[in-house]
Amino acid sequence: MRKFNRDHGFTLIEVVVALTILSWVLGSVLFLVSQYADERLMMRERFYGNQVAWNQLLNNYQKSKGWVSLTQSIEVELNGREQQGGQDWDWQLEVAPAMGRDLFRYQTNVNSASGSDIESSLTMYLQSAQSGQEGGQSRIAEEGNVNP
Repeated sequence: MRKFNRDHGFTLIEVVVALTILSWVLGSVLFLVSQYADERLMMRERFYGNQVAWNQLLNNYQKSKGWVSLTQSIEVELNGREQQGGQDWDWQLEVAPAMGRDLFRYQTNVNSASGSDIESSLTMYLQSAQSGQEGGQSRIAEEGNVNP
């Protein structure tokens, strides 16, 4: 009669436990990698949305300072579509009076033309074009944080 020797390998239970732990670890790693990829995509979308919003706010800044040429339109556009990063972006500009003499709040909301969520919202405070040419100050705010 042969003796059973336990020194020659793993039991079925040990293999099942090891595979369960391995699948749990690999599942967690795959989840983290997919979450990183999603965050990276959202950051890229927000970056392009911010670029579109900055373009519109800086156009209005140039108009308030009187830097536009005679061939360019001086009227403020309130909405439009711009291409950035290989896709179309819809933007809306809201202009409202702010506290202060000849001070106006310009807020640009940008979203992807394919979706409805706001990707970016930037705000700038400007004095009117007449007082801006006299050396008026502008303050730029991004999502509520004022940067002098």
